[in-house]
This record gives sequence, structure tokens and C-alpha cells, in this order.
Amino acid sequence: NMWQKVRSIWKFVGTHYIDDYDWFFIGGDDLFVLPHNLKTYLASLAHKDGTDPKTKEYFVGRRFNEGSYFNSGGAGYTLSRATLRKFLANMEDAQHCAAKQRTSMEDVMIARCLSHLGIHFTDTRDARGRERFHPFAPGKHLHWTPPKPGGERDWYEDYNKEWGILEGKDCCAPDSVSFHYIKKASMVRHMQALLYSCDLEDQ
Repeated sequence: NMWQKVRSIWKFVGTHYIDDYDWFFIGGDDLFVLPHNLKTYLASLAHKDGTDPKTKEYFVGRRFNEGSYFNSGGAGYTLSRATLRKFLANMEDAQHCAAKQRTSMEDVMIARCLSHLGIHFTDTRDARGRERFHPFAPGKHLHWTPPKPGGERDWYEDYNKEWGILEGKDCCAPDSVSFHYIKKASMVRHMQALLYSCDLEDQ
């Protein structure tokens, strides 16, 4: 029943903190987030558009299409203050915002609600088409290849058909924001060391 849990989280956050922050990010406990990259990217969006997240509605994450558009919950997503405020004002709408529904597909549910409210995803790729929000661990993205002709279908490829998937080192933007399925403490330590402790000049 992840959807009702997430609804409760957003209701609590909105009730107590909506006027304290411009952006609100949600992700699971197996998500590795680079806060500086997230903060820098969100600031760049507002600067590029000449807008204020207090009044401009943003829905920021890794877009998928499985018949309808949504941002991957696994990769984490961000709501601007204006988006969260509008969601809170409409979250009890049973018809359009699935207020009573019990499902694990919280990312699909909130996307449908926001779409009904006229709020759509932001394309978060960089200028070269590399992704910033990632539904898998770095190694999975680095080594991902499409299924061979006649092979078993790959949901990841299916959900990205509209945009395509860049392979190898082009999988991930240098200013990537998040990686999913970082489940072990050793994985967290390894990524932290690679990102912040390695001195390239000594190699």
C-alpha cells in the first residue's frame, strides 16, 4: 500500500513545511542521492525558465511511459512548492487523484493526479541526452544493452521507447542526481569514496 503511505508523507510535509522550502524530494531508503547535484540542477531549472518554484509547478525526475507518463519512484522525484500546494488541495479527489486506492504504484498514481491538474514531467536529460535520475545502480546502467532480436522483452526499454536509452558511458550525466538499488552499506561507502575521496592526480 505504498500509495497511501506516500500520500500521508506528502500531507504531513505539506502541512508542516510547505512554506519553509522551495523544493521537496522523495525517494526510498535504497536510493543514493547527490544533494549538491540535485540542488544545482533544480536551481538551473528556475534560472533557465526565469521562474520561481514557489509559484511555478514542476514535477522533476526520471520520466517513463507505460501507456501514461510518470516519474520513476525508484529514482526519486521532486515537487516544487507550487506543485505540492496544488496536489494537497486536490489529493482527496477520489476520481482523479485515487484518494482511496491501495496500490504499490505510487509513482503512477501521483503522476495521473498531477496530469489531471495540468502538471507534467520535466525532461531532466542534459544537453547530450544523458540522464540525471537513474532507476538502477551505476554498473547496471553502464553495462545495460537492449535485448537481442526475438529475446525476452525488457520493461526498461519499453518504458523508454519514446526517448531511447544511451548506452555505455553516455548512460549517465556527469551531474547525475540519483541511483536506485544501492541496498548494501558497502555499496554506499564505495560510491561515497569514489565520488568524494579519490584523488585523481595520484592515479
